[in-house]
Amino acid sequence: MNMIITHPGTAHLDDFLSTCLVIYKEGDIEEVHRKEPTREEINDSSIWKLDVGNKHDPDMKCFDHHQIVMDDCTLSLLLKNWELWEKAVKVYNWLKIAVAKDTKGPKEVIKLLNISYTALGSLDSFIERTILNVFQKREIIKKGSVIFSLMKVIGKQFFMLIDEYYKTIKAIERKIEFKRIKGVIVVFCYKNVEHSNMLVRILNEKKKEMWQDERGGIAVYPNNRPYGTIALRRYNDDKRVDFSKISKYEKVNYAHPQGFFVSLEPMSDYELELYIEDAIKGNQESLY
Repeated sequence: MNMIITHPGTAHLDDFLSTCLVIYKEGDIEEVHRKEPTREEINDSSIWKLDVGNKHDPDMKCFDHHQIVMDDCTLSLLLKNWELWEKAVKVYNWLKIAVAKDTKGPKEVIKLLNISYTALGSLDSFIERTILNVFQKREIIKKGSVIFSLMKVIGKQFFMLIDEYYKTIKAIERKIEFKRIKGVIVVFCYKNVEHSNMLVRILNEKKKEMWQDERGGIAVYPNNRPYGTIALRRYNDDKRVDFSKISKYEKVNYAHPQGFFVSLEPMSDYELELYIEDAIKGNQESLY
């Protein structure tokens, strides 16, 4: 039977997420056991040993980082073994922080983020803690159980967003257009482009490649709520832009009262630029 063994006791993001990734990527895992592996299990290449076993040997499916001093945790060892580490850290800004926390503790995290212990505590996720608590109370987690199914979904989502990020970058090549409207950088990428959860972020990254020291601006991209409309979103809470100013315009589906987002009906390029002009305030002295 194909199975995963990870450590008992308190669960951490490292062992939990590593288990999620293996469950999804392997596809034939039947059970997860939270215990210390026996010598026979350590030497059994059909069993995954995650964060336990005092051994790092990918050929034997052993991914433990405790046996020697290293800067990797089980999660980063797995991703590097799958040759996905560089792509994953590009997509997930939190990944290096998660590795630092597991290998060197919260002191290293507050140093990297330049924040206080109080601020770090305020970033704690209630949902993450709840799921880890459910996970750590099980000695054996079997395929078909609610927690196993959830873990498979989490693993799928992790890989899916990496694929989506790089597919989106490739899909929008030569489809991005930059303009300045009343002094504000506007990134247009909505024609013949499919909606993507990663698109707004990628457009901001492309903007930064051209203007490294300039924050703010507007992204124009395909909206899916409702499908077929055009979305406009301001970056970095750019106070020069207030989409609530055009909320009553004929082709506005929805404008957020706080002014950071608007959804528009399809329109000509000329109309679109007029709408953007009217959403930009006259005084351009301050972005924030």
